[in-house]
Amino acid sequence: MTEPGVGTPHGEPLRLGVVPLRPLALHDLVEGAYLAVRRNAGALLGFTLGVLLAVELLHWLLSTLVLGSVPSASAVPTDGTASWEQLRPLVIDYLLYLGLGSVFGLLITGVVTVVVTRAVFGHRTGLGPALAETGRALPRLLGVLLVEALLIGLIAFANIALLAVLGPVAVLLTMITLPAVVYLAIAFTFAQSVAVVEEVSPVASLSRSRELVHAVGWWRVLGVTALVVLAGGLLAALAQALFAQISGGSTVADLLAVALVGTVQAGFGGAVLCLLYVDHRARVEGIDGLWHKAG
Repeated sequence: MTEPGVGTPHGEPLRLGVVPLRPLALHDLVEGAYLAVRRNAGALLGFTLGVLLAVELLHWLLSTLVLGSVPSASAVPTDGTASWEQLRPLVIDYLLYLGLGSVFGLLITGVVTVVVTRAVFGHRTGLGPALAETGRALPRLLGVLLVEALLIGLIAFANIALLAVLGPVAVLLTMITLPAVVYLAIAFTFAQSVAVVEEVSPVASLSRSRELVHAVGWWRVLGVTALVVLAGGLLAALAQALFAQISGGSTVADLLAVALVGTVQAGFGGAVLCLLYVDHRARVEGIDGLWHKAG
């Protein structure tokens, strides 16, 4: 992850912060994310937990205002006879939660990106400076979110429309559209980090992300992302089972479990993917640009 000559007098790779300045292996990404979280726990964990608890509270308030209460999936028949009137509250509730999570998630992504990229060079970043930097990047982050959602949403909508018109025949098209969605999702993995660090437009951020992903390896990014998602899923299942056992399945305990697991996923998992962005950029261009930005 470093240009030739950037090292110690003994030929070892220079290490200023949470990772050595050389091409990073998976264990480097995991160790670096752990060190970044440990050294910046307030910004990466405390802030993330506060945001996720705020999302849960706002979701409850909005669902109560719009629907009268938070709908339960257990009230919907599972034998395929559910009507639109029964499904509508669940769909609206899901869209409310998705919108809140996506928008507030931009704040988390911005803070994680600022803190972790600076941690690579040994800097500790407080929440105030990280939020200030995130605030300046927020319009670009929102633009990336909207453009990415539009591209993937158009593919999904076209697939649903064809299923409605062609019926079972259109199922074959899913074999094409689903891989396309997965491809775009992985190709755009670095887009939000690019928007924060490189300060380019949303469309340029998406294009730049695709370029960096392919420069080192799309499959590599897929593998690391899949491991992060899998680990997060296992942690979520264990936490929810534990909280349900302790609390007897109370709603408050479920919400707390979701927030705590989300904190680890967004804080630690986000740090892993941010370090992956740093690694890909440094492999392609050297470390100078990131070093200057972090300084």
